[in-house]
Amino acid sequence: MSLIVSKIQKKYNQQIAVEDISFEVHPGEVVGFLGPNGAGKSTTLKMIAGILAADAGKITINNVEVGVDKVDAKKFVGYLPESNALYKDLYIKEYLHFLANVHALKNTPARIKEVIELLQLGAMQQKKIGELSKGFQQRVGIAAAILHQPALILLDEPTSGLDPNQLIDIRKLIQQLSQDSMVLFSSHILQEVTAVCQRVLVMHEGKLVANEPIEQLLKPQTNHLYIQFEEDITHLQSSIHQLSIEVIRIDKHLLVVKTAEGKDVKKIVMQFALDMGLNIERLHIEQASLEEIFKLLTH
Repeated sequence: MSLIVSKIQKKYNQQIAVEDISFEVHPGEVVGFLGPNGAGKSTTLKMIAGILAADAGKITINNVEVGVDKVDAKKFVGYLPESNALYKDLYIKEYLHFLANVHALKNTPARIKEVIELLQLGAMQQKKIGELSKGFQQRVGIAAAILHQPALILLDEPTSGLDPNQLIDIRKLIQQLSQDSMVLFSSHILQEVTAVCQRVLVMHEGKLVANEPIEQLLKPQTNHLYIQFEEDITHLQSSIHQLSIEVIRIDKHLLVVKTAEGKDVKKIVMQFALDMGLNIERLHIEQASLEEIFKLLTH
């Protein structure tokens, strides 16, 4: 049971929206989908959901090919689009009953009750969907996406418009959903991706520029080594720049250098301090943030 995306492409007239991308998502995974506006994320999610047809390539969910076995493939997918189109003149239960009939669910009342409790929508049942706040409308959209217990859940900006408490609730929900389903979600909130995902896909100008576990993406090749000296080192700038290290910043008592694979930068700095009679107060490595990695990948 997996999602396999193989060399898919999509053009709008002569504009390439998605170019030859491939990746997989497996059961139990929560995968973050990142990229600047216009990178092709939403187009990719729509192709996986079967809403848009790919111009080339192949998408399979549980060995069912999207675009060939259209109805069977959609049974495996729950999709929350960025626009979150809802029937706003209906009450929550009415809307979910309508969707349950579309999916031909069995034991509909029990499943609807379970989803309402899971999304904490019980107190809102006396209001029509159009009367709900943006945050609760997002919850209704997620309820609709997971109602039929899909194998793959696609969430396009699921935390849009949510307050900090709601963000925490949705984060917990996504982790809970991953116990039974594959989850692929796009977000502009990089902290959410760091907190929830095991793996990250990054798109830029229609291409997949990264497909890595978060730990791998944040490996020390972009880390910075911070050295705090007791003495002012400003007058030693020329000597520091002669060392075989990449200097990021010299600021009175602080020296910031970039670590390098295969080079013991700590040893070089400590030997320099010994030669110059300097005392090191503190020395530590600060890991590059996902925001910094994102900027590197999408520029």
